[in-house]
This record gives sequence, C-alpha cells and structure tokens, in this order.
Amino acid sequence: MRGDRPWWSKVDADADDIRRIPDAEIDALGADDRRELAAIWQERANAELQVCGGFAAVTSALIEHGTPDTVLKILTRATRDEVRHAEISAALAARYRGDGSDIIWPGATPFPVPALVPSDAKLRATLLAIAMCCINETLACAILEASIERTKSPISRAAQQSILTDEIDHARAGWAHVSSTYVTPEMKKEISENWLVRLLDARLGHFAASEAPFPGEKYSTHGMLTRNQRREILGTALEDVVFPGWEKAGFDVSKARAWAREKLPKPAMLAG
Repeated sequence: MRGDRPWWSKVDADADDIRRIPDAEIDALGADDRRELAAIWQERANAELQVCGGFAAVTSALIEHGTPDTVLKILTRATRDEVRHAEISAALAARYRGDGSDIIWPGATPFPVPALVPSDAKLRATLLAIAMCCINETLACAILEASIERTKSPISRAAQQSILTDEIDHARAGWAHVSSTYVTPEMKKEISENWLVRLLDARLGHFAASEAPFPGEKYSTHGMLTRNQRREILGTALEDVVFPGWEKAGFDVSKARAWAREKLPKPAMLAG
C-alpha cells in the first residue's frame, strides 16, 4: 500500500482493523442490506484483479513496442495499485458483512485480453493503452467522483477516495502515450477511422443498451449510482474529457462523438 498508514486511517487513525471501525451509516443497515452491499464490494475485489491483469498485458505490450519512460513508470505502479484496490474492496466487503468473518481474498480470476483484430502488434499495444487508460480509467474517475459526492459512510468514502487517487494517475498513462511520438500520424488516422468507436462500444455498448437496474441502486448514501446517473456521468465525461483529450493528441473524434450522442444522450436530449 502507498504510505505507511492503511487507507482507513482517514477515518480512524488509531484503528488496526477495518472491521472494528465504527460507521453509523453501515451500522444502521439491516442484515439483508449489509449482505447485498458486501456482495457488491466482494465482486469489486474480483474486478480489480481483472484490471490488474489488463495492466500487466498493456505494460508488456508497450515494453515491447515502445512508450515514454513516464508511461512505463505509471503502468508498472498500476499493476500493484490494482492489487491494493482488490484489498480495499475485500476489506470493505468484510466491514459491510459485520459478522467478524475474515477478509476474503478473491480466487483465481481470468482476465481476457482482447485480440483487437485486424491490427499488428504495435497498433494493438496502443489500442490496449487507449482502452485501459484513456477510456476505462478516465471514465472510472468520473464515476468515482460522483459516487464520493453521494457517499455518507465515512469508511466507504475513504475507500473510494483512495482508489480514485490511483485511477487519476492510471488515466494519465494513456494520455501520455497517445501524445508521444510512439503513436504516429498514420496510426492516429487508422485508430480514428476504424477503432475509437469499436473500443467505446466494447466498453460501453452493453451498458448503453440495457435498462436493467444496477446492483445496489437504492443505496445512494453508500455511493451506489443508478444506471441513468451513470449514463449521464459517462456521456458528460466523454464530451468534456475524453474527446477533447483525443483531439488534442491529434485524433479525429467525429465518429466517436456521433456514437456517444446516439448511445449516451444527455438528459436534455432525452427530454427533447
């Protein structure tokens, strides 16, 4: 973990076990509610390890095909950070269970890395960096910021704040890579024409097409967002952060922007 103190020291500097830190929001929950939120965070622990595997794949690809040293430094830290995020999530799940049971470490977790065909190995390395950092981590920052704003549980807020601090850094790696000389104008043209929409659809297409409630939607004071809230946040983050970032790096985002406006319309568009 970063620093000498555990992340929950923001809540109780003297605590030596998260399971014993008082939290009125968590402690006021009924048994069924606690189990539901514990299950969400336990699943989050698995997801964080999958992200760790994804960063390992991106890092190895960029080592082979080239990227600035600053990018490699961030990415190698990111693999460690995501293990820490899994630890945070598993610990928070134990706190929500509140039954004194041990923190449960995730089991074996597959992390399928997309083949991204047709693309040569060098282009694929950049596509993985775009998918993992410019899209996944940048959007994760927007979701976490909105979750933290709504969270009244001190322990849950501290967990999300600790994760967000790392995610901001992880997103920077992708933006630094696509702005570097390792991504040529020819690559940017190919990515703009054939890949940005495909990458966005792979990450957000299923989410955008579904109207099913998100797990835990009713627990807003614990940072859980509804699907509609997520849709608005993601659409705004794409328009305000991701697309301008790609344009600044030399990409044509016209197709990507059209995709987002169709799939993730803002509330004013929905009302119209």
